[in-house]
Amino acid sequence: MKRNIVLILMVLLLITAAAGCSKKPDSGEAAKPVEAFYNAIVTQNRDKVSSIACADWEKDALREVDAFMGVKSELKDFSCSVSEPADNEAIVTCKGSIAASYGTEITTFPLDNRSHKVIKEQGEWHICGY
Repeated sequence: MKRNIVLILMVLLLITAAAGCSKKPDSGEAAKPVEAFYNAIVTQNRDKVSSIACADWEKDALREVDAFMGVKSELKDFSCSVSEPADNEAIVTCKGSIAASYGTEITTFPLDNRSHKVIKEQGEWHICGY
């Protein structure tokens, strides 16, 4: 009887350990398209946005870049992390802001309140909205 209990406990321990090793996306990899998106905005790189946005969100992503065209901008205190990882999608949250210079006036656009959806398309992570 004691052996059966020990055997059952060992099996449960192995199952629990295996469940803890289930494949989650690499946090760094899932956050990369979001980081690249904001870097493309401040460098006004439309081509980069087209390559990192999912097909359904590409037009909206390009509008975001267009909104900063001709404006000197930079990222301030910027960092991202994956908050809800899954196999083929994740939610990425960022901290920081975009500081845009309109002549002598600097306007700050906070990024703290955005949750970005990223999905895997054809084996690659793409930003697909916020």
